[in-house]
Amino acid sequence: MQDVGPEYAFEAYSDLYSGGADVARIGPDFHAQVRAYRLDRMILFQRSLNEVQHSRSPQRGRQDGFDHVTLHLLLEGEMVAGPTGSERRMLPGEILVCDNTLPHQTRAHNVRQISTPVARDLIELLVPDLRGFHGAILPEAVGGLVADFIVSLTRRSEFPDATVASRSSAVLGMLLGAALRGHAAPTKAVVWAAVHDAPDDVARRREAEAHVERHLGDRDLNAETIAAQLGISRSLLYRAFLRDGGVARFVQQRRLERVRNALRRQGETRSIATLAYAYGFSSEQHFNRAFRTTIGRPPGQFRTHIQQMRSETQVRGGRSWPLADWHSELY
Repeated sequence: MQDVGPEYAFEAYSDLYSGGADVARIGPDFHAQVRAYRLDRMILFQRSLNEVQHSRSPQRGRQDGFDHVTLHLLLEGEMVAGPTGSERRMLPGEILVCDNTLPHQTRAHNVRQISTPVARDLIELLVPDLRGFHGAILPEAVGGLVADFIVSLTRRSEFPDATVASRSSAVLGMLLGAALRGHAAPTKAVVWAAVHDAPDDVARRREAEAHVERHLGDRDLNAETIAAQLGISRSLLYRAFLRDGGVARFVQQRRLERVRNALRRQGETRSIATLAYAYGFSSEQHFNRAFRTTIGRPPGQFRTHIQQMRSETQVRGGRSWPLADWHSELY
């Protein structure tokens, strides 16, 4: 841990998180203390914060392509957090689940917390409809085992056993998967997808999302086939996906995200064309155009950029981002 004088404290803290979030003061008495522990495909941030806001915008998500999941465990203090525009006040002992492909924001006042970025695939295998839990605030009754594990792991991470460290992320993924898949989790959690929808719409949406995830490689996946498989009318299905611009747009977005995730993955050797067809695109030309429009750069350039991030220190504004290497290991 490095101490920084008060005149440089906010700048140093902002630099620390510059690669993944926009940081802003929200009062005159800013304070931050951070301890970070690097584990296999997971990071533990033990933080003491006051009068600071972290936000992740859609633009930032498109720029950096991060899709890992972050858990924010509140130990004490006042934290208002959640998807941008739908923030909720958290209670000590609760866990906020954030999908970094989606916008969110946190505001901290005299807070002690543990934030845990973890590789998405460790959880998504167990919870296919993971996006539906973005913004979920898990009470102790639902996330208690997850919270206990995070606290214990943080306490023991100063001198970790190599074997334990290598397996911790998988254990956390299983515990979180069990919490999110439990009967109580969807009803007791404050779920972003349910903020403006009726209960039936939420259930229908989740069922449709899970079906889409299972069939992304099927080129015949469309509103008609989804509605037929779920036994609902197309009008009800369209209503469930209104905020995404429709069913077709949602399906395309998930396909693009899957290809983007594959391009980020270490050891992925398939060609871009092979990946495009594997995830349901009917032509390489259509995929390239859609990827560039959505992600902001062609797929080949995106893959090269990720490889460069891993091989050299990422520079932002002439200064290195301290956590670039750590975050790259989540993929």
